Amino acid sequence: MSLNQEEEEYIERLYREMYTRLCIYAMSALGSKALAEEVVQDTFRIACIKPDGLMSSKNPRGWLINTLKNVIRNRRRTEASNALLAAMSAYEPQASTTVETTEFIVAYSDALGEEDFQLLVNIVVRRYTMLEAAEELGITVEACKKRVQRAKKKLQKIIEKDF
Repeated sequence: MSLNQEEEEYIERLYREMYTRLCIYAMSALGSKALAEEVVQDTFRIACIKPDGLMSSKNPRGWLINTLKNVIRNRRRTEASNALLAAMSAYEPQASTTVETTEFIVAYSDALGEEDFQLLVNIVVRRYTMLEAAEELGITVEACKKRVQRAKKKLQKIIEKDF
């Protein structure tokens, strides 16, 4: 990630010019100043890694904005995936349930349907293989894979909407 003098000065100029604007955009998208600053820093980190792409762009400011949009999208996906894993890991019917866990179970099992929710719990938390999950439901492995895929997509949309 070593930049030559010209690349360094160019990116620094863009940083001074665009930082505040990019932060405002990111804050409106993410709702958090700290997250906004972090994704803007990631955007400029990418610019430093790929200075040729930035400098050869006909619209370097647009390049930065598009890169920021991609960073924000990736951040949301990561957070949604982490929330899904954390939430699914919190669900253990045998464990003592907290109010938050109970609310999670009710909210997401209603949204997904009890059977699909239980299927995801078996796959994600209990680490069932697709064969084990399919046998438990009395369906084929392919049908099980499809149901898991649909349930994950549905849950992902629900969680992304909350973020």
